[in-house]
Order: sequence, then structure tokens, then C-alpha cells
Amino acid sequence: MIQFDDLKDSEWALIEGLFCNEAVAPDRSGRRRVEPRAVVNAVLWALSTGHSWSRVPGWYPSRPTCRRRFEEWQADGTLAEIIRRLNAAGREVLLRGPVADAFNHAAAASLNPDHEPLNRLSWTNPQMWRSPA
Repeated sequence: MIQFDDLKDSEWALIEGLFCNEAVAPDRSGRRRVEPRAVVNAVLWALSTGHSWSRVPGWYPSRPTCRRRFEEWQADGTLAEIIRRLNAAGREVLLRGPVADAFNHAAAASLNPDHEPLNRLSWTNPQMWRSPA
């Protein structure tokens, strides 16, 4: 089993500034937004262990929250910057499994401007793609 350690305070200090100006919809209702540090730890857990979102441990925020924020951060480049900063500071973030495959696919697509994105698609696992209902 792959061991994963949550971010240390010094590691969080390197990336904390990326979340200071996170946009939140003004008409948002419901629960308060989950703290980014908890979600970053869950996302890094999924990327590092190679497990899917369905296996994220219960001490992290909800799986849908983690996956949604992963997709937001992936789309706006925040996730790539998190990984870059942590790797530069000596924390090796290894990318494994279906979550890492989704991240790598998006990164490769952003490097190829002729690549046409798959708009309005979501995935439940790497083998199954479906259009939203």
C-alpha cells in the first residue's frame, strides 16, 4: 500500500497564496465552502495513491467536493502550479491511477492547441465516458 502524508505547514505556506482570491458565486447557498487545504490533501492523496475518487478516505471532504475542485483547479492551471511548487520544494508528487490519468490527459491537451476539447463530458472511471444528463 502506498503511504501518503498530508501537507506540512511549510508546504502549505508555499501554495496557500493560490487560494486567496478563489471566486465564489455571490448567489451561493448551502454549506460553507470547504477549506482548500483539506481538499488539496485529498486531491494529492488521489493523485499519489492511484486510487479513484470513490476510495478517498472519510477524513477528507466529500468525494464530490474533492472531484469538483480538482476539475476547477485542473481547468484554471492551479493544480499544475500546486504540483510544480511542491516538486520544486522537494516534495515529490507522483501521479498514479485514474485521477492522474485525467490530469495528464488535460495537461497534454493544453499543450496541443489543435486538440479539440471534449466539452460537456464527465467520467465516472477512465473506461466509461458519458454525456451529462
